[in-house]
Amino acid sequence: MPLRILSEPKLLYAGHISSSPAWYFPSHKHDDLLEILYIREGTGYFTIGDRTYATRKGDIVVYNRGVLHEERSSPGFPFSHYCCGFTNIEIEGLPLDRVLPDDAAPVINSGRYATEMEALMSVLFEESSMQDEGYQTICRGLLVSILTLIQRIAGNGRPQEEQTGDSLALSIKEYLDRNFASSISLQVIAEHFHVDRYYLSHVFKKQYNDSPINYLINRRMGEAKRLLASTEMKIWEISKLVGYENANYFSMLFAKFMGETPSYFKHNHRKNLHYPQRPD
Repeated sequence: MPLRILSEPKLLYAGHISSSPAWYFPSHKHDDLLEILYIREGTGYFTIGDRTYATRKGDIVVYNRGVLHEERSSPGFPFSHYCCGFTNIEIEGLPLDRVLPDDAAPVINSGRYATEMEALMSVLFEESSMQDEGYQTICRGLLVSILTLIQRIAGNGRPQEEQTGDSLALSIKEYLDRNFASSISLQVIAEHFHVDRYYLSHVFKKQYNDSPINYLINRRMGEAKRLLASTEMKIWEISKLVGYENANYFSMLFAKFMGETPSYFKHNHRKNLHYPQRPD
């Protein structure tokens, strides 16, 4: 169904925020306008209503009128973004000054439309800054194009909400469970999920009361125990299978986390098990 804009939007401002590790905008809301942000680069996390969303390059953030929101840039990979505020927009099927339904995810990734969205937001900022002859007409046209593109993306794309909060923590856990034997660092995990490592650690610890790296080590130790108990493999072989090239380092970690050496565990575990005799 084609988008029908029933009233002409009125642009109130357009801006560009450069990368700053210390960028933080406390909780606030706009009762007289709505706002759109486009993340040019970097990562951050936005609390919108009662949920927190991780954002990355190419994300579009929509603040419908009257929605409480807070913005924080990631210290390790600060974001820069374009923004615009406007009013008097009425889209068929939505209340006044709404771009998306109130129950829709307010953060969506622009995907294959990223180049187009960034270009529109950039020209909107330039036109509103320079204010050359006819800029108001151009800005109105750009704003309608931006709104139309957001509607298209929202209809076809996957909301960023699906990769945040509790579900992000679960995705991280599943990733670690699948890849525990690989060479993994916190930065590798963060890059895989396109989020800042500080935010990633916060989300995971909140859900599982443990850090991602501690969980990874314990997952490796659990697999090592299984192999020690059920196979005749050498300790150095098990060390490699669970992600450690250095068997001495593996043994040290095993003793630290499990409270006993791999050899001691294997000996005691075997001593306390009784296997049925095989028939002759």
